[in-house]
Amino acid sequence: MAQRGGDFWVTVEDMRQFYQEDDDSLTLVWMLEGQAELHTEERHEILLADSLTILNRNQRWQIVGDTANITLRVVLSGRWVLQMYPDFFAHDYGIPPAAGGMWPQCDELRHLLRQLLVVTLINDRHRYRLEANRWLSEILLLLTSRFQQPARQRSRESNPGWSKRIVRVVERINASYTRRITLAEIAGSEFVSEAWLSRLFRKEVGISFMQYITTLRLEKAAEALHLTRRPLHQIALEQGFASTRMMSDLFRRHHGMTPSEFRKARRQNPDVPLSRVTPRQQCHPVAVDTLFSLLNKPETRGWEPSPLPTHPLQERVLDLHQIQPAATALRHTRLVITLRELDDLLREDVRRQLERLDQQFSIHGIDIAEPFLSSRLFASGWDDPLMAGYACWYNLHQLFTWLAQKRWTVLLHTGLTTRCDLLARFLHQAVNHFSPDVTAGWQFVMHWSTQASDASRQQVWQAQRAVLGQFLPQAKFGVWHRFSPTSPAGNDAALLGSTILMQADFLACPADANELLDLAQLDPARLSSSENYPVQKIRQIVAALRQRQLSLPVWLLSWNTLTGNTRATNGWFFRGALLMQNLLGLSEQVWLAGFWLNSGLQGEARANNTIDTSSLALQYNHGLPRPIYWVLWLWKRLRGEVLVNDKNVLLLRHQNSYQLLLRNTVVFNPLLSSEEAFIQRFRQQYHLTLRGLSGSWRIKCHLFDQHNGALYPLTEAVRSESGPDEEMWCWMEHKARPTLTLREERLHDGWQITQSLESNALVLYELAPIITREA
Repeated sequence: MAQRGGDFWVTVEDMRQFYQEDDDSLTLVWMLEGQAELHTEERHEILLADSLTILNRNQRWQIVGDTANITLRVVLSGRWVLQMYPDFFAHDYGIPPAAGGMWPQCDELRHLLRQLLVVTLINDRHRYRLEANRWLSEILLLLTSRFQQPARQRSRESNPGWSKRIVRVVERINASYTRRITLAEIAGSEFVSEAWLSRLFRKEVGISFMQYITTLRLEKAAEALHLTRRPLHQIALEQGFASTRMMSDLFRRHHGMTPSEFRKARRQNPDVPLSRVTPRQQCHPVAVDTLFSLLNKPETRGWEPSPLPTHPLQERVLDLHQIQPAATALRHTRLVITLRELDDLLREDVRRQLERLDQQFSIHGIDIAEPFLSSRLFASGWDDPLMAGYACWYNLHQLFTWLAQKRWTVLLHTGLTTRCDLLARFLHQAVNHFSPDVTAGWQFVMHWSTQASDASRQQVWQAQRAVLGQFLPQAKFGVWHRFSPTSPAGNDAALLGSTILMQADFLACPADANELLDLAQLDPARLSSSENYPVQKIRQIVAALRQRQLSLPVWLLSWNTLTGNTRATNGWFFRGALLMQNLLGLSEQVWLAGFWLNSGLQGEARANNTIDTSSLALQYNHGLPRPIYWVLWLWKRLRGEVLVNDKNVLLLRHQNSYQLLLRNTVVFNPLLSSEEAFIQRFRQQYHLTLRGLSGSWRIKCHLFDQHNGALYPLTEAVRSESGPDEEMWCWMEHKARPTLTLREERLHDGWQITQSLESNALVLYELAPIITREA
């Protein structure tokens, strides 16, 4: 049985003697039944029943069988493959020797080849090419994600004087010469200029970039003319020439004769160097009923028939006896909760939410986002000493005394427009009205203005600093600045070189991963860099401070990771692992980190049906915990010395107990986050072994993903035009938390887990030994 086309062909034969010259095609061979010997220029192997092999292009090979066999051969034209994926031949492809064909991915490749064989047998004249291209595309995707191997460095072996860069360039040309390839493309992949690469190429290779490509195409065309009967127009197309006429003109200049004359001369002179003795082919057809009986056998199911994941299986073996702990234990930074105005602290619901948060996370302080003297509490009469017992001062007494009882600091904001005389009058009355215990927790921060002159900034800073030094000398006074999205420059340099920063007690700033991104026209490079943007941003700021020999603590008052800018894209884009990864990194860099109490005070909703993505709110309007709440909750549980800490795995030891945090951190365009078929491609498989554990252990598992604890799917499930009632809100609050399971295991020198995590999912295992009482 055979089905041939210009782009691919599928054959099933009893191969007793089959020889293939080197050409630009990729071949997959599946030995359905029987066995045969495979001979290539580099290896010799026995193909047993159900075995697979991949034969790369430009490779000569031969199959010899002494007994009957049934062999499926799928040949993919190099030109067609390059149309699908231009860089496909930048790698070689093969079955890993250690897998022995028993890989789950090998089973998936067999499944795809099986489907291709089925549609070939049916051979619907209207639908065959459409269906065949579907399965061939899946095969190519599987090869690129699971079967890639480093390309053979043939150029380096034959040209030892070439540099590594030129070897890479030549290998890339050799892999892509059949399509249009430019110097700009190659230079871009090497991150160098075209002019520099052109000079280096000519210096080492001896000819120009275009001369090399043209010569290579002409050599391949000459081989095709001599070894095949393909027409000139097909050879010109396959070898990358723009037209048959162009190939003919170049061929005449290079060989001194036309392609037709060259082919005729070679046939008349069989002893020329290009000629090869082709062994006699001996292949027999296979009965169709035999093929159907083979297809009716059950498939090996060592694979999942889901969309191909982009990440390979994560397999780790961690020997607890050999791992050396890090020098320092895991660090937890301080947490501040942001409110809009001072008078928000007079609301009973705000106080209740703050007290609940303090029980969970131990709040360090409260950040009042708006300049505090602009609060409604200072509307009128506040600076009249005779009114100190009424209205404004009664409320100020209530909220500041309550904060002192909680032992929380309060961060009060000022700016260039803050009047120093009003600030002085307020602080003068405050120190007379409140006890020192109440004012001991007050901190102040001045907003740096990029529009003001340096003289104005200096004048206001010195005046406010003098007022604070007079009335509250123990209070810290810092500077708040929104740094440039890229590396510190421009207006940032003015701050970093200012004497104000030298006098400040701390530097406050935001870090928002969304400030550079346009989700409608997203740059893949910027999307990728957003993964650790808050951490990288703080590192840049700290490095800039160190360059100026400043060691100020950094207060990160607001931050966010990549997210959607509408309620739907924000809700469906689950990002637990992304938040955890940045939180772990920030804990090592910042003195404190800030979070809004809830989305209502944050003012998340905007008038144009978008939402504010510059900061994180711990709760939804009705006090429902958002994903960052539970990420913080899991983060606060982590403690002990660090044994392993990388992008996917965090292993901690505290006394005799262990904590293992697995996370599947993924960034992609949030506009696609509601497409289940798309996000499932990022599912990550883990297989992890902890050696050195014996005895009885109690194991807790906290799983947090889109289907286990995320809030938005719960709110979307409510089908009521009037919205949820109180009972529904309570139910959602109960459901919106990570799933918890508990089990006990008897271990013998090790513990193994196999876990599949969705995009940005995370799971925390807590292992505690069970102390048994001996009888």
